[in-house]
Amino acid sequence: MSADPEQMPSGSSDPLASEEPLFDPDDTPLHGVRVPPPPPTQSAELPTGLPPTLPAPTATPDQAAQPAQPARYDQEVPMDVVAEHLLRPAEALPPRGALYRAQNPYTIAPPRGRSGIIQYRVQPGDTLEKIAARFGISPDTIIWNNDGIYVNRLLPGDTLTILPEDGVLHRTLQEETIQSIADKYKVSPFSIVDSEFNPLLRNASPTTLLPPGVTVMVVGGVSDKKPVYWNPGITIQGSGRSKTVSFGGGPGSCGAQPNAGGTGGLVVPLPPIYTVVRGFSAYHTGIDLAAPIGTTVFAADSGTVIFAGWSSWGYGNTVVLAHGNLLTLYGHMSRVSVSCGQVVSRGTPIGAVGNTGNSSGPHLHFEVRVGEVPQNPENYLRF
Repeated sequence: MSADPEQMPSGSSDPLASEEPLFDPDDTPLHGVRVPPPPPTQSAELPTGLPPTLPAPTATPDQAAQPAQPARYDQEVPMDVVAEHLLRPAEALPPRGALYRAQNPYTIAPPRGRSGIIQYRVQPGDTLEKIAARFGISPDTIIWNNDGIYVNRLLPGDTLTILPEDGVLHRTLQEETIQSIADKYKVSPFSIVDSEFNPLLRNASPTTLLPPGVTVMVVGGVSDKKPVYWNPGITIQGSGRSKTVSFGGGPGSCGAQPNAGGTGGLVVPLPPIYTVVRGFSAYHTGIDLAAPIGTTVFAADSGTVIFAGWSSWGYGNTVVLAHGNLLTLYGHMSRVSVSCGQVVSRGTPIGAVGNTGNSSGPHLHFEVRVGEVPQNPENYLRF
């Protein structure tokens, strides 16, 4: 039989008596549930001469035949209270002098932004929005800091200046104060002085005069520069039945062609198996309709073929139809089924969906133009 710690000889000492309890038995948590003291973590010393362990008692046949009793729960403590305490992290102190592992052995550093300006080479399938999202900046920031780019025509191999944050990179052409630069881009002068991207201006003030040739990063600045769209060289001449139109931009151009006009009503140029994957915006001059390669493309209205073939400006295999004041463009096709000067009716097959030119996947790029100006196709028909 094991020794009872309360009946041990007076000369014996309790090995746990010097240990401080992990919980104060007098502490009463929420809901009035008393937390008991922790069970002993060490066994009391056994009197000399007793075996260190005793065999487990053997059940009698009558006891073995009795069915197992279900576990009993303390009815005085509601189950929701027990669940709440199980979910609450325990506040346990390590034993004195013990080594223990901290609960947070390492620190997870937050993601850091880029520390400087980079030059990015456009990849096949890139669009202005995709590049902006990749670097966490707005499309406007790319437009403001890259002269000579067409927002609707980015070609693989083009190089873009990418800022670490939204804003404008300003280069002084003459003597300018920091205040005048801040006013131009609608920011506080201190956002320029205190910016980590302008270390040479750390001790400057709003009235500091900068000489020509100084480059300043204006974080959060807004420019008045507008997007520039590619003009393929559309020429409309004459009037009435003698009106001609031409559409440049590559070997597929047909030159000046008669433009007898159309019905004025457009239809969706694909069978109803497409998905709209990109709409018209300030950075995208048409609408992209995803469909399997080889899906037949139809003329949206009757008109004259003024472009049939390869476009050197990113559209790949392309067809352009003239419908009087309106032009419709069908880009990235896998094949072209019409020829220059051909007059087609609404619904005539003109090609097939493809992935040619600067394209990121099988789709039809569909444009509606009034003269040289791109229009939102959804203003003319429902997709």
